[in-house]
Amino acid sequence: MKIIKIDYKKPDWQIVRRAARIIKEGGIVVVPTETVYAIFADALNWPAVKKVLKMKRRDKDKGFDLTLYPIKKIFEYTESNPLVLKILKKFSDQPLSFALPRKKSLPEFLNPDYETVAFHFFFSELDKRLFKYLDTPIIGTSANISKLPDTHSVEKVTEYFKHTFGSPIQPDLILDAGELPKRKTSAIIELNNQNIKVIREGEIPKKLLEKN
Repeated sequence: MKIIKIDYKKPDWQIVRRAARIIKEGGIVVVPTETVYAIFADALNWPAVKKVLKMKRRDKDKGFDLTLYPIKKIFEYTESNPLVLKILKKFSDQPLSFALPRKKSLPEFLNPDYETVAFHFFFSELDKRLFKYLDTPIIGTSANISKLPDTHSVEKVTEYFKHTFGSPIQPDLILDAGELPKRKTSAIIELNNQNIKVIREGEIPKKLLEKN
C-alpha cells in the first residue's frame, strides 16, 4: 500500500495515470472527492468489487453508487432522462447522484436485485483526469467501514481500516490531499420517466429538487 500526496485541484498527470492503471488492473485506489475520501474500483470487475465489499464489511446486496465521465457515457449503462441535464443545470455547483433504470450492459453481480443504479454527477479535476485513462464505470463508495461516519482525512481512513490494511485486503494506492472541507454527502435523486423521488437531500432541500 502506497500513500502519495496530491494536489486535489491540479493533480499531477503521472500520479493520475498510475492510479488509473491500478484501477484498470483490478486494484483499489482511495481518492479525495468533493465531499469525502472514497474507494475507487472497476465496477465491472467482480474480484475488485469483492475486495471493496470485504474491505468495507459491506452487505453484498447493498447497492453501490458509480461514477463515469463524461456524462453522456453514463447512458450506456442507464436509461437516458432529460431531467438529468435540467436538474444539473440548476444545481451545477452541488454534488448530485441520479438513480436511473439500469441497462443490461451492467453485470448482474453489480447491485443485484436493483432495477436502478445511481451515478454520481459532480466531477472534480481529479475525476476528469482519471477518466482520460478509464472508460468503464467506477465504484465510488466512501472510504469507511459500513455504517461508520465518512472520512475527511487519510489519517481517519487508515484508522478505520487498520485491521484490514494489515491483511491482503487493502488499497493499492491512497491519494492524500490533506484534510477535506466538511460538507454533506451528495443528494440522491431517483428518476423514472418524469417522476422525481429524492432518496437523500444532501445540501439541497427536498422541496427544491422535487420542483424540477
